[in-house]
Amino acid sequence: MGTIFRVGMMRSTARVAAAGQAGAARRSVRGTRRGWLLGLALVLTAPLAPAQADPLSFTVGVQADFEFMLLGGTVLNPGPDTPFLPFRAIGDLTFQLDASLNDPAATTVPFMNVTGVLQGVPPSLPLTLPFTLTPNVEFLGGELTNIRRDALGHVASADIADLSMRWALTSTNPDFAVTLYTQVGLPFDATGVTLPFAVGTVLSGPEPFNGYLDTGNPATDPLVAIGRNRTLTVIPEPSSLILASLGLAGVGGLAWRRGARRRTPA
Repeated sequence: MGTIFRVGMMRSTARVAAAGQAGAARRSVRGTRRGWLLGLALVLTAPLAPAQADPLSFTVGVQADFEFMLLGGTVLNPGPDTPFLPFRAIGDLTFQLDASLNDPAATTVPFMNVTGVLQGVPPSLPLTLPFTLTPNVEFLGGELTNIRRDALGHVASADIADLSMRWALTSTNPDFAVTLYTQVGLPFDATGVTLPFAVGTVLSGPEPFNGYLDTGNPATDPLVAIGRNRTLTVIPEPSSLILASLGLAGVGGLAWRRGARRRTPA
């Protein structure tokens, strides 16, 4: 009987222990489930982060290229008309768009301004270097149009129409210390652009334009140059390109002046 009693007690103790372990397991599972549900509730009730808007203002590196013909019989060029000569300037331009850009229903958005200063670099005429080129004279308008958006409403692709500014070129070379400017806006167009403009994006305006010499009186400033084939190409890191190009400009200018001295009669 004693043996049977001890066996029965052992079995009873084992059943109690098993029941205790099962209860602990169930409590652990319930605790884990409650923690998981609480975490899910916090996630679901947390405020959503606002969707990132397209930039209304952005700055990109730009290379401006155009051609100038200096008209003959002027204070800048007493001789005959020159051929069209290549000019180039590099720097940063800042583009500003209207706030309606972030209206998902908007398919056309106006530009509000374009500003910046570019530095002249070769292959510009050595006599004109160094010079600055800027659209800061006057902003006249333009549109981001044919806007196509992705599923989140962001601009996936768009065109640029009639982005127009008046420009000025100011040379600080003592032998050519002048400012040439446009009296009307020069429009630029582009297709398939993204925001901000990607490297390689080209804004162009092939129409000829007039360049006037700034004498302080716009009513009588003389027409001294004709320009054509203007482009603005988005480039990376314009500052390093400017430094490299200015080094070449110094070499080119020195060679040009030496050549001019050799051609001067004794």
